[in-house]
Order: sequence, then C-alpha cells, then structure tokens
Amino acid sequence: MKKYISLLSFIALFFVGIQQSQAQDTNRVVEAEMPEAIAKKQTHTLHQMADLSGDQQRAVYKIFLDYQQNVSALNDNADIATANRAKSSLMDNVTAKLKSTLNEEQFQAYLKTLDKPK
Repeated sequence: MKKYISLLSFIALFFVGIQQSQAQDTNRVVEAEMPEAIAKKQTHTLHQMADLSGDQQRAVYKIFLDYQQNVSALNDNADIATANRAKSSLMDNVTAKLKSTLNEEQFQAYLKTLDKPK
C-alpha cells in the first residue's frame, strides 16, 4: 500500500512540475508581445498630456514601437556597454522624430514626461 501511495505522490509532483514549466513558457510569449503594449501605453500617456490628433497618435505609436522593438533586441545583446550606448542613440532618434511630429506645446509636454521619476 505504501508503494502505491508513493507512486501516486510521485506522479502528482510530476504533473505539478509540468504545469509550472508550461506557465513559464506562457510568460515568455507575453514578454515577446511587450513592446507593443509598452508603445501603446506610452502613446496613451502622451495623448492624455498633449491632446494628440489621430494622425499624431499613429505616428507617435510607430515611433515608440520602433524604439521598444530595438531596445528589446538590444537587451538580448550580451555587451551591456554597447547596448547602453545604442539605447542612448535610439532615444535621441525618438526625440528628434517626436520633435518633427508634435507641435511645440505637445513636445514640451513630452519632455515633462521624461523628467518625471518612474
């Protein structure tokens, strides 16, 4: 009887382990979708602060999405110093694109979002 209980306990633990493994795989899928979600959130925040038009929202979303995808790719890079320099360059590029997309008041609202602590 003890052997059966031990066997059933082992099988139960095995299935729990498999379930945990599948949950981790699901988290990896969600992480792959994160650049879109982050870009959408950033666009929404800027829209609330600067009252963007529909065309501006689409342009800003594309800018933020491009930035997030590039940062995501850089995070996979093993060389941290190179990645940090590239992120700085990407952020300068985002700022330049946003300056050409937004009017002066909207751009100043964007700069205020950068100054806020997270």
